[in-house]
Amino acid sequence: MIFLKKAENEAISNFLIAKCIEVEDFGGLKLEDLWEIHNSIKVKEKYFDGEFKKPNLLDLKIEIARNIFKNCHFCEHRCYVNREKDRGFCKIRKSYYSSEFLHMGEERILIPSHTIFFCGCNFKCVFCQNWDISQVYFEKIPCYCHPYNPKDMAKIIERKRIYSKNVNFVGGEPTPHLLSILETLKYVNLNIPVVWNSNMYLTIEALKLLDGVVDLYLTDFKFGNNTCAERLSKVKNYFDIVKRNHIFVKEYDMIIRHLVMPNHLQCCTERIFKFIKENLDRKNILVNVMFQYRPEYKAKFYNDINRPLTYEEMDMAMELAKKYKLNLIL
Repeated sequence: MIFLKKAENEAISNFLIAKCIEVEDFGGLKLEDLWEIHNSIKVKEKYFDGEFKKPNLLDLKIEIARNIFKNCHFCEHRCYVNREKDRGFCKIRKSYYSSEFLHMGEERILIPSHTIFFCGCNFKCVFCQNWDISQVYFEKIPCYCHPYNPKDMAKIIERKRIYSKNVNFVGGEPTPHLLSILETLKYVNLNIPVVWNSNMYLTIEALKLLDGVVDLYLTDFKFGNNTCAERLSKVKNYFDIVKRNHIFVKEYDMIIRHLVMPNHLQCCTERIFKFIKENLDRKNILVNVMFQYRPEYKAKFYNDINRPLTYEEMDMAMELAKKYKLNLIL
C-alpha cells in the first residue's frame, strides 16, 4: 500500500500534490465550466514540487463544492437544496463535530489515527451505534456538537501529526461535510494521508472531488441488496450505488468494513463478499469482517436484528470469507 509510505513521510499525500497543480483562473465561471477545467486535469505525483500554486486544483475543487452546497447533491439522495438556507435529507447546514482524537481502535495499519467525528448523517440506520451524533437534526444543537472551523481544525491536524499516521474524516458520515473537509485541507501544509471513512453513498460528482485528495478509502459496506438497505437505513438503490462507487475508487488503497448482522448472512454478507471477489480482487484492497454488532437505537423494533450474533453466524461469515478468498485484515 502506497498509503503506508505516506504515513511514514516516504511519499507525498494526494491533497498536497493537488495544491501544486496550477489551474487557469476560474473566477465567475459557471459550474459546468468549472467541471470542464477539473475533468481535464490528471493528477500524478510528478506534479509535486513543494510549491503551492494559486489558483490550484484544490482551490478549484473547493469552488465546485461551494456551488454544489447551494444545490446539494453530494450524496445520492440528491436533495438539490440550497444548504445555506434549507435542509435536505441529512438535515445538515453548517458543519458540526462531536470529537477529534488519536484513535487507537481502528485497523492496526491506521493507528494512531487522528479521527474527526462529524455530527449528522445521510443514513437513518435503525441499528446505529453512533446514533447520538449521527441522528442529530440540528433544530437544537446538542451540547456535545461543536461548530466546525476549517482553519482551526487544520492547526489541530498539523499539531497532532507528530503522533498520527493519518487524518480520518468520519461521523456520522463525512459526505455532507465535503465542502468543510476540502476547506480544511486548504490550510494543512504538512504531509499527512487522508482517510475517507464513509458509507460510500456518494454521487459521482462528489467522488470526482475526492479524486486526487483522498489517500485511503475506509468504506462501510452494509447491505448486499437494496431491500434490506431501504428497510433498515432508509436509503434507496443502495447496493447499486455502493457497488458503482467501490469500482470507481478501486485504484486507491482501500479497507472495506463489513459489519455482520444476525439473519443477514445470505442476503447481505455473502452477496457483498461475492461482489468484492468478482470486482475488487486487488492487492491494495483489504477486507475487515466485523462482529461488533449489538442491537442499538431502534433495533428492538426489528425482529431480525434484535439480538447479538451467534457463534455459528460468526463462523459462517469467516467460512464465506474463505470461500471467496478475501484479502482479510485482522
